Amino acid sequence: MTETEWLDCISPEEMLVFLGERATLRKKRLFACACVRRIWPSLNDDRLRMAVKAVEQFADGRVSSDLLAKARRKVKLSKACVRVIQAIEALLPEDGPILIRPRDIREPTDVISATRAVRTSARTLEASKEYDAPPKMETIRPLAALDAVELLREIFGSPFRSVDIDPSWLAWKQGLVPRMARIIYRKRCFRNLPILADALEEAGCHDAALLSHCRNRVDHVRGCWVVDAILKLN
Repeated sequence: MTETEWLDCISPEEMLVFLGERATLRKKRLFACACVRRIWPSLNDDRLRMAVKAVEQFADGRVSSDLLAKARRKVKLSKACVRVIQAIEALLPEDGPILIRPRDIREPTDVISATRAVRTSARTLEASKEYDAPPKMETIRPLAALDAVELLREIFGSPFRSVDIDPSWLAWKQGLVPRMARIIYRKRCFRNLPILADALEEAGCHDAALLSHCRNRVDHVRGCWVVDAILKLN
């Protein structure tokens, strides 16, 4: 795969295969969670949302595998639709999320396929006005904002370009840049990424790709390649 093919690719499965071992388990977990967070309005059972949060914490080493097992048991008790349950269950294996489309119908559904299916059914229900929830319920995001390939590019950046963070940027103003990045990551306040870009620029950063990514009006997620590079996460 060339860089142009990477940027034009519409198959998340092909992109994941190409990444191979460069896709760390942490990054793959956060990517899987980001996919499921795109259907957050369909997770109308608190146990499902707690399961997603547990996987994110597990990815960062903040909780034990026992919590994953507990979340798995709770998910099985949920009365949500089958595809929602499948999307969550695909996150929960301790050895990594199920991200590649099953070759056999008897295999567990992967998170990308399950998310795509539940999104489609949710949009159908929305169009036919058959929701049981009150009108103020969150709406499913537009299709363009739900593409798994865009999430892959958000989390992994370009596998053809290295990300070099100058230590002087991190030391500027007593470590203001990493402090800002840490808050953005922990509190999920990605709307502040343009402010982070301004700080980086003042610190001496002239990396056009890095700065434009921070200022790009896309749905940034936990695992964003710029924030991870600043915080030295992989």
